Amino acid sequence: MLTLPRRAYALAALLFLLLSLLVAPAPAAQADPGGSCPPTEPDCHVWDDQKPRPRPGDPGDGKPGDGGGGGKPAVCMRDGEPVKCYDELLGWFNNSDGCYYKLQEPQPEDVAEGKKRYLRSCNGQLDTVELDTPPDGFGAPPDPQELAWRAYAKITLAAPPISVAPRPAAGPGLVGLPVWLWADRDSRWWQLSASDTERGLTVRITAEVTKIVWDLGNGDQVTCPPGGGTAYDPARDAGRTPECGLPQGYQRPGDYAIHATTHWTVRWSSSSGAGGELPPQVRTSDPTPIRIDELQVVTQ
Repeated sequence: MLTLPRRAYALAALLFLLLSLLVAPAPAAQADPGGSCPPTEPDCHVWDDQKPRPRPGDPGDGKPGDGGGGGKPAVCMRDGEPVKCYDELLGWFNNSDGCYYKLQEPQPEDVAEGKKRYLRSCNGQLDTVELDTPPDGFGAPPDPQELAWRAYAKITLAAPPISVAPRPAAGPGLVGLPVWLWADRDSRWWQLSASDTERGLTVRITAEVTKIVWDLGNGDQVTCPPGGGTAYDPARDAGRTPECGLPQGYQRPGDYAIHATTHWTVRWSSSSGAGGELPPQVRTSDPTPIRIDELQVVTQ
């Protein structure tokens, strides 16, 4: 029997330990608790070329029957994951076998009569195949709605920058006095557009705020047009009714948190004449605090 030196035994034991660590099964993944976008990136989602992933604030998550839409189903799938239906290098995707096909140019002289030779790519494996007819999906034009989703991924729908009067920094308001609400009219947040082009087809999307719904923190809601209301000017507007706000004011003293939710309509049009709408979107602002004090009545 071959006897190994003690140092050899130690080395063998160390190698066995390292190998066991490498092949040991990974611990079971914990349930994903979800995540949130950093303040500077309200749309920190990841998109693929076919299937948009619902974003925080989207009215639907793509599940059937939720009534809100979410994302259009992917056209091309491989192993349950969406892939490009067309790749400039690989050609067109065939859903039936999960491979890309590209016509070999020029065609070799030894191709059988009535057939054409294609370059086939399947999960990184390349070969050639001769076919009587083009494979499924070959030569399909770009999907305009897919391009619409890709254009939509280029924009960020932000929550509105909101203001209220009485201004929190200036002190509390009073019970029964009007509350003014408005949002910055900067078009960078309430009207956006983008486009995407593939193989000569261009799709343009336009996202616009159709309304703003204000939650006053006391159970009341106020709906205002896209303009977002008029900024309060104490020299001009004292005693006037706000264009957007709570004319009768709060009826009880207290501390309240005001939110504003923008409702977006996203439309798309294409150079081919096709067009439509993507599912509606919403974005909600951070809370703005406001304090309301009791109105004091002075009697003689």
